[in-house]
Amino acid sequence: MKISFRKIQTKILLSFLLLITLAGVIGGITFLYQGSINRYQAYKDDLNELRHLMAQIDVLQKDFLVVDARNEAFMASGKSKNITSIETNIRESKKLFARLNESSTTKEFNFNQKIQTLKEMREKYNRLFELLRKRIRERGFKNFGMEGRMRDYAHFLEKVDVDKELVLQLRRHEKDFFLRKELDYKTKLHQTADKLKRKITDSPLDSKRKETFLEYVADYEKMFDRIVEIEQEIGFDSKKGLRGELTKIYEQINTEVQSIFEVISFYIEGLIFRARLIVIAALIIMLLTGGFFAVYFSFSISQPIIVLDRVAKSVVKGLRSQDEFLDRVTTDDEVGDLAKNFKIMLQKLRDSIQEAEQRNKQLQEFINQEKQRSWENEGFAIFGEILKNNSDNIVKQSYEIITELTKRTGSVQGGLFIVNDDNPQAPFLELTAAYAYERQKYLKKRVNFGEGLIGETWREGDTKLITDIPENYTFIKSGTGILKPTAILIVPIKTDEKIEGVLELASMQVYEQYVIDFVERLSRRIATNIAAVKANEKNLKLLAEAQDFNKQIEEKELELQKRVKEYDTWMREFEAKLNVVSEESAVFQMILSKIYDGIIVTDEKFTILKVNNFILRKFRYKRSQLEGYPVDVLIETDYKNIIDLKDRKFQLNSKVFNRRTTGKIIDPFGKQTLVQMLAGKLEVERKIFYVFLFNELSQEEMAMLNKGDSFLSQN
Repeated sequence: MKISFRKIQTKILLSFLLLITLAGVIGGITFLYQGSINRYQAYKDDLNELRHLMAQIDVLQKDFLVVDARNEAFMASGKSKNITSIETNIRESKKLFARLNESSTTKEFNFNQKIQTLKEMREKYNRLFELLRKRIRERGFKNFGMEGRMRDYAHFLEKVDVDKELVLQLRRHEKDFFLRKELDYKTKLHQTADKLKRKITDSPLDSKRKETFLEYVADYEKMFDRIVEIEQEIGFDSKKGLRGELTKIYEQINTEVQSIFEVISFYIEGLIFRARLIVIAALIIMLLTGGFFAVYFSFSISQPIIVLDRVAKSVVKGLRSQDEFLDRVTTDDEVGDLAKNFKIMLQKLRDSIQEAEQRNKQLQEFINQEKQRSWENEGFAIFGEILKNNSDNIVKQSYEIITELTKRTGSVQGGLFIVNDDNPQAPFLELTAAYAYERQKYLKKRVNFGEGLIGETWREGDTKLITDIPENYTFIKSGTGILKPTAILIVPIKTDEKIEGVLELASMQVYEQYVIDFVERLSRRIATNIAAVKANEKNLKLLAEAQDFNKQIEEKELELQKRVKEYDTWMREFEAKLNVVSEESAVFQMILSKIYDGIIVTDEKFTILKVNNFILRKFRYKRSQLEGYPVDVLIETDYKNIIDLKDRKFQLNSKVFNRRTTGKIIDPFGKQTLVQMLAGKLEVERKIFYVFLFNELSQEEMAMLNKGDSFLSQN
């Protein structure tokens, strides 16, 4: 291939080859230094990863103490999310130490002994944490481990009928120790335990029970002492026990890693400094060479290009006489070829401008169509929200519809008429809502079928656009006087089945077709909504009838409550006995069994404690099938309606149990029996009990309930 040194391309090519050669020299030197820097940087990254793993396991260890040590799932299985993360951390750290041992950088800087020391410290950390985990599980929580066994002893001691205050003090000292981690509470607990032992010894209990209670107190103390020992071994804070040793190892590892990190960083900074000196020197040479070529090409190439630049700028102002300037460029190189091609391009540009003008017209039409679609979509979204709101108030909803529609279509007046078919033999249109309406003829707000333009639209079901407005049909008041509208748009509000109303709009301008189409499509949605509202109103009427029936049910309920009031005098005679009887639940059962068929007693968690014999005989249960099980295996009802769950005290009498409801009793075979039920809350010796009382429904009551259910289901 023949090379011509007169061509601009050849000159530029040789210049760039020289610059590329210089750049290659810089790149080679940089590559050599960068390879070493990258190798040391990778070593630093491994050290950073080691610090990150240590920081991560320190956080996990603290989360373990805060979360898992109080987690029943961990106590049961020994597994948790934190334990899994710690095991993953241990595996990652082992891989990292293996990589550091095999690294050439470790051998280069003689870090083998330090890396081995770090590995041993990390393994010691892992062993200590494993011991910590075992101690946490050994100590336990709630129903697990030593704490669970100690809680069992405490629950047994709470049943000791000697001095419950001392038992409560034991539990309080126990909880205070767990909360504050102070050994003073250990001493207080033993002192309180000694007092309780003396109380038990001096009590009138038989010797066997005394011995049992004393053994439980001693076991409770031993278990508490063992838990205290474990807590001391774990450490009351982050500076003591196993926690303190873990913190110390964590700090030692970080210190050792930081020392290695600083050595590598110092060496990397030295390499970077030397590399920068070499690169700066090479760049200065490149800048001088580039400056020489820049001056040369500025004088040999820039002048013709300036002429072309002026021609290009003149094109922006208009395509006039640029050809004369282009003819002045006569150089026999790429610039001359560029001038010739530029002249041809100008001619094609003139042709393209004409084509662009045609396309702009088409684009403008498309923009207008998109604008109309956007206007319609926005309108449907707004009216969609209006139709959702006030669905139970058709007048307010109609006003919002006609107000927004009048503004959106650029109208000055608007009215919405809805068919009133309360009398199917003589329906009429009623003006439900209007905007800027001041016509005298519509003050009565009523249009008959076929009457006027609106009545005709109702009869025919077609849209009317009227530009030839009849005299005295409507007028518009303004600051300049009374004006006559230019166009009237009347649109039927109809579904596929019937016409629900009519829309009327008046404007000072003729409505465009896309506005008419929008109003027609909107009217169909309005019609569907009106039909739904009317159906809802009918349902409300049916509901009112159902409520009248419920009143009859309530009157019957009042009659049933009189049965309870008749026993009020009889129950007062037993109030004196209630103060001396220790087993209050038995007394309640004796009294209430004379009034109610079934009696159920539950604890505060609605677990059945007692049921009377009527339930066992009537519904064929065994006592073991109910007592100790949730109350909903026997009763199906809404407990919130019959139980006052507020924390207040009240005595058992007929005035308290006065909130009745209907429930179902379920036998072992799934059969359900309707009953009249009420319930209440009792507090006995600081314990909460719930009492459920019920009577079987009579045939008359069953018939009334069935009649009420049938009536409501039909409506």
